[in-house]
Amino acid sequence: MTGAEPDVKEKIMEAAKKLFAELGYEGTSVRNICDKAGVSLPLVSYHYGGKENVYWAILEPLKSVPFRPATDDPKEDLLHFVETMITFLQSEPEIAHILRQELSMNSPRSETLFPLVQNITDLLRSILERGQAQGVFRLHSVAHTMKLIIGSMTAFRNVRCFEALYGSDAETPLQPKELFHFIYGGIRGS
Repeated sequence: MTGAEPDVKEKIMEAAKKLFAELGYEGTSVRNICDKAGVSLPLVSYHYGGKENVYWAILEPLKSVPFRPATDDPKEDLLHFVETMITFLQSEPEIAHILRQELSMNSPRSETLFPLVQNITDLLRSILERGQAQGVFRLHSVAHTMKLIIGSMTAFRNVRCFEALYGSDAETPLQPKELFHFIYGGIRGS
């Protein structure tokens, strides 16, 4: 490997991330990726083995979202969960968009995505179940609450039709504590 190779890999990765988020997996070709990255066509195969491997490499950070260990306080753990996820999603908006597309369309890759997000959903489920058992949270359904929380963190980010309806939020990014207080206000126990 030469010193320039990591730069080429990064260019390919960044170009592909933007294209997959904008055009979807099917709408993105290796040629599109190479054109946007400014590299020759064989380099995608050389560095990644093809379009599918670039795609999965882009989503790899989902496996290592930096959550801290659980505490005895489900409310504090939920706050940390929301803060960590919002920080991650704001730093990786293309990943959030790709996930939203793939999962909402039940794409052929959806089943393979599940293990990538399993640690995230398992952690949220654990926090909610502990909070419910301790009387900290009042939940009708853990599954519905999980959908609402994940949806509130991801559903409206960078969606042009919502921006047209509600106005742009580009100047005022979602604040984790604001979202936490919104969520907690709906589920807090008596």
